[in-house]
Amino acid sequence: MQNFLRQKLLATKKCPQCYLESVNLVYANLSGAELEEANLCGANLSNADLREACLRNAEMIYVTLISTYLIGADLTGADLTGANLVGANLRCANLTNADLKGADMRETVLRNTNLTGTNLSGANLSAADLIYGLLEGANLQQATLREVDLIFANLRGANLQEANLCRANLSGANLQEANLREAILVGTKLSNANLTGANLTDAILCRANLIGANLTGANLAGAVLLDASTIGTDFTRATFNNTTMADGSKFTSPEVKV
Repeated sequence: MQNFLRQKLLATKKCPQCYLESVNLVYANLSGAELEEANLCGANLSNADLREACLRNAEMIYVTLISTYLIGADLTGADLTGANLVGANLRCANLTNADLKGADMRETVLRNTNLTGTNLSGANLSAADLIYGLLEGANLQQATLREVDLIFANLRGANLQEANLCRANLSGANLQEANLREAILVGTKLSNANLTGANLTDAILCRANLIGANLTGANLAGAVLLDASTIGTDFTRATFNNTTMADGSKFTSPEVKV
């Protein structure tokens, strides 16, 4: 039956709700395919063409999508837990409320991609392209974001607790009210970023570029800003409690009771 469904999909590009678990679709031409609510768990779609495909609410746990073209694809609500998306192109795709927990997304192209409310906890997004990405309310707790490009990305209200953002580029990004508690931001570019009301408690910001950043009302209790660039940084109403400043000195806001 599964082989029949595979042939049907390749011939018609229509197989919504189909059971295609562990199917081999390497290099398959599935642009514009209709796979809504299909079961593709463990399937191999490496190098496949899934541009503009509909994969809404599809089950894709541990699916392999290495170097797959998913430009403009609709993956709203899809379950991609543990998926391998290394080098995949998801430019302008819709991943709203999708589950990518623990996914391998190294060097993935996610420029202009909608990841609003997406679960990316524990995912590896090292060197990924997320320029202009929409990640409002996304869960990136303990995610690896080393050297990721998040220029002008929208991360308002995102959960980045304990995330590794070493040498990432968040210039001009919106991190308003984001949770960056215990995040590692060593050498991270945050120039002109909006960190209004962000929680940076115990965050490590050594050698970070905060030039022109807005940290109005941010919580920097226990944060380490050693050797950070803070020219033009707005710390209005920010909370400091045993915070290590750029020059190595410790600082506590007058209103904070230690």
